[in-house]
Amino acid sequence: MTALSTPKELGYRFPAEWEPQAAVWFAWPTRDDLWAGVLPRVREQLAGLYVLAARFQPVRVLCPQSAQAELRALMAKAGDSSAVTFYDYQTDDVWCRDYGPLFLLSEDGSELCMTDWVYNAWGNKFPLQQKDNKASAWLADHLGLRRFAFDTVLEGGAIESNGGGQLLTTEVVLLNPNRNGEISKQLIEVRLATGLGINEVLWLHDGLEGDDTDGHIDNLARFFKADGILMASVNDPEDDNFAALSENVSRIQAFRTPGGQPYATVHLPLPDPIYLDGERLAASYMNYLVLNGAVLVPTYGQPQRDAEALAIIADCYPGREVAGFDCRDIIREGGAIHCMSQQQPATQA
Repeated sequence: MTALSTPKELGYRFPAEWEPQAAVWFAWPTRDDLWAGVLPRVREQLAGLYVLAARFQPVRVLCPQSAQAELRALMAKAGDSSAVTFYDYQTDDVWCRDYGPLFLLSEDGSELCMTDWVYNAWGNKFPLQQKDNKASAWLADHLGLRRFAFDTVLEGGAIESNGGGQLLTTEVVLLNPNRNGEISKQLIEVRLATGLGINEVLWLHDGLEGDDTDGHIDNLARFFKADGILMASVNDPEDDNFAALSENVSRIQAFRTPGGQPYATVHLPLPDPIYLDGERLAASYMNYLVLNGAVLVPTYGQPQRDAEALAIIADCYPGREVAGFDCRDIIREGGAIHCMSQQQPATQA
């Protein structure tokens, strides 16, 4: 008899983001070539983001010793940073949703483990990726957590869990040859089930225009409860995203819960198009972060659109404080709040 060896066999599950969290992780930008012309301002903003998140739960930041004094000073200007802890690790980039560990909980919720997947910078689009790819192994060692390593390329922003065994993702990312070569939908489903303890994969097709990731789910659709899905949408048929988002909405409306019911669905309109050097950016309100008692939502300097998005998200997360966070500069590098964070679930005694 072979010993049980995979997260699925051992009864681990992939919790939903709205479940209780022990901490949220970020990575501090140390490269000077990021956010050309606005890096000092972005660093101030990120320090403010860490302080904001620390109002609700512990915050853990991957930040090399050499940069910690600067970050500490910036956070002191922003407010109370007593709940922020530094981990002396230098990353290549800030998008730890994609290269950071995907945490799983044991069946009874008493044990946390870490799954470590290959990160190749969204299909080898960027050369600096080795430190990012090694971050999960370093963290497992420092946190003393059981680590399951897989040789499959998978980014955290490409998948979304409802905590009940279902996973949302996109074909344009997970079936893209730039991730795992030519791979069948059936094989990737088996790998996701084995490695994340899930039972069913719900597939959308395409992503947003201008998305360096090829089409991550966290810009397109999010579970807001086990049987509810928020869907990015646009009303203008002339919008470059209209066809892809309309197809995604149709697919979501055809999905069924494990009990055979349709999902409760809510439309979340995109912000008005934002461009940089003539290229459309992948700006979406869907790139929000759920914390204990709060939801942090990217805003884009569009008062009416921003307010509408905050109200829709607040309706989906009753009892949580919903806070907007200006991402007009941050989006220039291709992501927002969810992309640069990774939640660590809380265990139960």
